[in-house]
Amino acid sequence: MRRFRWVVLSLTTLMQLGLSMPQQTPAALGPVLTPALHLSRAELGLLTSAIWGGMLLGMLPAGLLADRFGERRVIAAGGAALALLIVLAAQTHAFLPLFGVLLVAAIAASSGSPGGTRAVAAWFEVRQRGFAMGVRQTGVTLAGVLAAVLLPPVAVRFGWQAAFYVVAGIALLAVAAFALFYREHRHGGEGPVADFNLGMLARNRTFLAATAYGWVFMGALGCSVTYLGISLHEEAGLSAVAAGLFLAVLQVGGAAGRIGWGLLSDRLGSRGLTMLLAGALSVLACLAMAQVRGAVSVPTLVVLCFFLGLSTMGWNALYIALTAEVVPVHRAATAVGAGTTITFIGMFAVTPVFGSIADHTGSYSASWLALAGWSLLGTLIALAVRDRRFRARRPAAGEAA
Repeated sequence: MRRFRWVVLSLTTLMQLGLSMPQQTPAALGPVLTPALHLSRAELGLLTSAIWGGMLLGMLPAGLLADRFGERRVIAAGGAALALLIVLAAQTHAFLPLFGVLLVAAIAASSGSPGGTRAVAAWFEVRQRGFAMGVRQTGVTLAGVLAAVLLPPVAVRFGWQAAFYVVAGIALLAVAAFALFYREHRHGGEGPVADFNLGMLARNRTFLAATAYGWVFMGALGCSVTYLGISLHEEAGLSAVAAGLFLAVLQVGGAAGRIGWGLLSDRLGSRGLTMLLAGALSVLACLAMAQVRGAVSVPTLVVLCFFLGLSTMGWNALYIALTAEVVPVHRAATAVGAGTTITFIGMFAVTPVFGSIADHTGSYSASWLALAGWSLLGTLIALAVRDRRFRARRPAAGEAA
């Protein structure tokens, strides 16, 4: 049973990759979608916001359902619905229909985060949970890498609709593997219903401070993922495929951050302190991106994109682990669903603002400067996170035996 937790971690990571492919698609296809559908910069941001907005609507219900019926059933149903809706999205030919279908598809995709968090929280003890959550959350960034590398060439050669079909197929295969091979922990099922309610979260200072931090940085994450590719395409003169490769570097940085920050928080015994460090790095990365104009060397762009991903995307697993730890394990999905419902508002609200600033100024430099200031606000909020500092406890001789 202890060895099976690593199977669980692999399955939840694969599942998260599949369900995260749609939220990475507009950014990866930005240079192709924009002329094909005659989109403005703000409308491109709204397509990403539609996905995050749909997840905002679905996260809390998905968490409640996962805690009641089990994560396996809820994720399987959500993944099947998502694949069908992405196929339907490929049949649209204008901004508004595509926006509407992506919004509904994201509601189906929202089953992944609370359900996957519940699975990992049940199978891993607290001293390994930061690392495990980080690995699972790399499914999101690995989906971004796959989308950035795979989708632009498919779209350039066969059309953006073909890229959407690829996304639907990957999502369906990943969720099918999870549904077939995952087994719920015998202690991860439904527990007593009287030991937890949503009002307890509203009175938990750690949850509130961490969620405020997540609200700010979810907006930073959305801006980085949505606009990095098209920013490099317009400001540095890169082709759509080349810009997609640097978007992949961003996602690699995000994956490294989710594992690295998680490991660091396990070692430090504090998620909050590590969130502070990630926030400070994001301020510096955004300031550096504001200086990108004209021809820039490839090594410089690789470093900038990596650290931008490390900071603006890498913090996410810390927040999810911390949220899952303020409640009993059998209510982790509900807590994560409630928290991410709030944080996704930041994604939905902030991402189009980044594009609007670029529309009005004719350049992305002002947008990156504004995002640096926004990240500074989140970094200051991290000072208010007072999570418990856990220490490794050496087992007694009988326990070790």
